[in-house]
Amino acid sequence: MVLGCRSATMADADLLWRWVNDPLTRANSLSPTPIPYVQHVTWLRRRLGSEGTRIWIFSDGGMPVGQVRFDRNGDLAVTSISVASERRGRGFGRAMLTEAVQKMRGEWGPEVRPKALVLDRNPASLALFRACGFSTVGRVERGAGRGAVVLEGT
Repeated sequence: MVLGCRSATMADADLLWRWVNDPLTRANSLSPTPIPYVQHVTWLRRRLGSEGTRIWIFSDGGMPVGQVRFDRNGDLAVTSISVASERRGRGFGRAMLTEAVQKMRGEWGPEVRPKALVLDRNPASLALFRACGFSTVGRVERGAGRGAVVLEGT
């Protein structure tokens, strides 16, 4: 599967806000509370201005299908991915994550390893990360029965 890929800009604020507030995305997030638009725009402006963040928007035939974000801290880059609700279940997540990890390493070097925190009750996301070469390296408790698996890419 070949997808288009570009860096996110402030013009993507509405699109990214809709994706981050999708009910299934919120339910599977480390923080399930919906994100107010003003807070999202402030956050996005900071992230886009950070040398330690990369946000890529992926598209299929010109239509956006999802995003992958990396927030670098030393030799680890915390990974976040979301696929538009109407495009889920078609293999976009795997194609997006595979390409994004390659792009991240191309920009930051092979010593930077992708890391992900995935709720243990989210088998689809766990399967996605494992299919893309991530391995379980630990587990953390996020409170209120929200345990998460810590995965790292090789």
